Amino acid sequence: MKRFLLLLCLIILPAQAFEDCVISTDGKLTDISIEKNDVIDVYPLITVMNERNTLIIHPLKEGETLFSVIKNGKDKYVFNVKITPGKTVIDPVEGFDILQIDEPPEIYDYELDLPPGLSEGK
Repeated sequence: MKRFLLLLCLIILPAQAFEDCVISTDGKLTDISIEKNDVIDVYPLITVMNERNTLIIHPLKEGETLFSVIKNGKDKYVFNVKITPGKTVIDPVEGFDILQIDEPPEIYDYELDLPPGLSEGK
């Protein structure tokens, strides 16, 4: 799993606009500061183990902004975020894994067969 997340960190993966993103790392993240809080919302995902090493990024509208976080109480990291009509991009930062959460596919209108014994022909 770590190798997969590391691979995602090395590649910029565009997502469809207004899709949430998850950023995780191996240290505690605190002091979230957003440049333009009308473009994105950033909040921590607090787990049962209270690790505080994961952030959820929720785009609100098109635009460019950045946000910063403090890792392990001492190191400051800045993330550049660009939201356009076709995609959302968060520039990679060393030591952090970025994962876009895709929207579920549209529901297709199709009909399932009836179970055996309930079909109309019998």
